[in-house]
Order: sequence, then C-alpha cells, then structure tokens
Amino acid sequence: MKWLAMPVMVLLFLPFPSLIYSGEDKASVGPADPVIQEFIRLVNAKRRSTGCPELIWDRRVAGVALNHSADMVSRNFFDHTNPDEKDPFDRLKESRLDFSRAAENIAFGPKTGREAFDTWMRSPAHRQNMLDRSFTRHGVGRVKDRWTHVLVKP
Repeated sequence: MKWLAMPVMVLLFLPFPSLIYSGEDKASVGPADPVIQEFIRLVNAKRRSTGCPELIWDRRVAGVALNHSADMVSRNFFDHTNPDEKDPFDRLKESRLDFSRAAENIAFGPKTGREAFDTWMRSPAHRQNMLDRSFTRHGVGRVKDRWTHVLVKP
C-alpha cells in the first residue's frame, strides 16, 4: 500500500510576547502510544546517526499534533490547512506555544511507526524537517490513519 504525505510547511516567525511557555515542565517522558514511541525511537536514532541532537518530546506540541490528526479524521480531510482555513502556525499560536520556527509533517495511511518514519524519510522535504538541527522539540499525533508530526524551535 502506498501512503500519502503532504509537502512540508516551514515558516519563520518572530517571537510573540503573548506566546510564551509557562514555568511548567513542557517535556514529558513521552507518548503512551507504542506506535508513536516506535516512530520517535527511529527519528531520534536517525538524527543521532547524522550528528543531530535528539528531539525532545513536548506534550503541548503533541497536543497540537493530536488535535490536528483528530480534526482530519472527524472532518474527513487531509491537509495542513483545515476547513476553517487554520494552518499549523495558527494552531500553535492558539495553543499559546512560543516558537521562532516550526514545521508540520502529515501522513495518511501508515499503520506503524516504522511505516510513518519510512514514508517521511522518502520525501526530501519531510526528511529535511526531521533532520533539521534547528528543531529541538516535537510532538506526534496519530488518529486512525492520519499522522501529524509538529517540530518547533522555541
């Protein structure tokens, strides 16, 4: 089965004063979903092998990713921009996340973390995002066959 992957969106933003992390710990031990755990192991192993630091799991970024995957399933679409015309950067801002740079990878179809990893690694733009040294935090959301991987530089 072939999987679809949408081209990556990357945009630079100047920091917004209202979009700051609170003093709470943003990172967590990681996701509970073993399929997403598998994906994270693979992406961080690949980053290490190319000299990049590992991405840090951020539960708030993961929440943005999960909400987008759920939205794509519930409203039956597959795109970076939802039917309300909100893009990844709108979603991050609405979640009051501080970021100076962000990217979003989406995929339709992978059933395992390995399949999602391989799908995105075969796409030059998605691969570039996953191996971009400037991104330090990330989160992944998976609902049924819709995947969202959000990467940020705070």
